[in-house]
Amino acid sequence: MKAVPVRVLHHMVCRHRVEVAVSPPRAELYFRDERWIDPVDTQLRFEATVFNADTGVTWQVVSPAGGPGAGTIDATGLYQAPDKGALDSGTTDIVVVAARADTLRRAFAWVTLVGLGPFPAPAPRIALRPKLATLFYAQGADNDYIDATNKLQVFRAFPEHAADPRVQWAVDGAVQAGNDPWFTYYAPNGGGLAEVSVTAALLADPTVHDDARIVLRNYAWPHF
Repeated sequence: MKAVPVRVLHHMVCRHRVEVAVSPPRAELYFRDERWIDPVDTQLRFEATVFNADTGVTWQVVSPAGGPGAGTIDATGLYQAPDKGALDSGTTDIVVVAARADTLRRAFAWVTLVGLGPFPAPAPRIALRPKLATLFYAQGADNDYIDATNKLQVFRAFPEHAADPRVQWAVDGAVQAGNDPWFTYYAPNGGGLAEVSVTAALLADPTVHDDARIVLRNYAWPHF
């Protein structure tokens, strides 16, 4: 009896290739610290669509050169613009979305970051009060008739926008002890009509300063 060959049929299953798309493909956003801008214009949620596989995706932000991007994106596709810092207006970020079913299947979106960033920080400055004082010498002439409060002056410095608020005091250019925001000047014992300068400067940057004047004089008791 002649054997009958058995034919085995192999079934081939064709699967469609995994594809992924991202929307929007391009966007323009402002830096997160942009002056006078609505925060809504500094972020954008990207949407991913996966074809022929489950919908799971991963998100990433890279630069055009391939390194880390300037902004960030979370697992839901919400992109957050970075602060301006040293970045140029027109900086490009690339949002990359990959299908979890096949991480080689990716889609790309381009983000252009624009703006000037925040307003520049105000320059440090210092104000000195009072600007003018008239004092009598501690001794000499008829100065004994003058109350002691008219022989000294308390000055107050008001630093603004200074990271270090300590004050350097000087009298006629000679640096005085102490860095408090107030300084008491005591009139010397005696002398003729004279002027003295008092300077308050930022200890961290003495080029930032303000000046006051003191007029020193003697008192003459009326003689009849």
